[in-house]
Amino acid sequence: MPDALAIATIIIYVVLIQPVLYCLWKHGRHGILGWLCLQVFCLLRIAGNAVLLNAKATNASNNNALLINNIGLSPLLIATLGFLHEARRARSPSLGRKLEWALVIQYHAAVSVALVLIIIGVINLEDRTTSTTTYALLKAAAAILIVCWAALVFWTRVSMRAQGKDLNTPGYAAGTKLLYGVIAALPLIGLRLIYAIASLLLEVNGSSSDFTTSLAARVCMSVVPEMIVTLVFVVAGIRTRNMHKTVEGRTEHHRDGGAGVLLDERRG
Repeated sequence: MPDALAIATIIIYVVLIQPVLYCLWKHGRHGILGWLCLQVFCLLRIAGNAVLLNAKATNASNNNALLINNIGLSPLLIATLGFLHEARRARSPSLGRKLEWALVIQYHAAVSVALVLIIIGVINLEDRTTSTTTYALLKAAAAILIVCWAALVFWTRVSMRAQGKDLNTPGYAAGTKLLYGVIAALPLIGLRLIYAIASLLLEVNGSSSDFTTSLAARVCMSVVPEMIVTLVFVVAGIRTRNMHKTVEGRTEHHRDGGAGVLLDERRG
């Protein structure tokens, strides 16, 4: 990647991380999973390109940059899951919290396993110990990430279904806006995932194909999609910045209503 592109990427993510931090503050505890992971993703992109610039300046190996850039997909997937979870909670007050969080934790664990396998594979590349084992580890990580992305697509599709009783809830409109952001981002994340898997497996095989060295392929399938995804989430986050107030207000309303019913029953 030319120095100019790496520098431009650093500048863009330094700018993007500011509204991400704002959204983290505005969305509060309900959106902490998504916005915190998106902030981590932005920091990894800044760090990865900084390491790449340093490697080119010192003629050192760029495997550290390869590692940072590939593990950046993990927080992006978890961030997308966090936004989906936040949207589902806002749209459906009857959502089972225990089951929802159990699924979130399982998803997080699956992505973490893929992350560990990628780290081991890239470290083996650094040590020049490429083997069938390294290739098998990276193929397993790729399979897990594909399944995780497909699970997000399925989960999002299921979340689009609205029950009649949820249509009038205070947070439904804001949750739907955030859900649309997830829908818009998923195809771009899938494109980025395909590029990451293909380039990493070709790197393990020692391939010098045009695909791994093409600047156009990297820009169109990696750099630009990630920036668009981040921007889509930022726009959706700013548009739904007060969503947590409606959710918290709805919760307090249910609590007050329940207390009132109980008081009436005791008086009766």
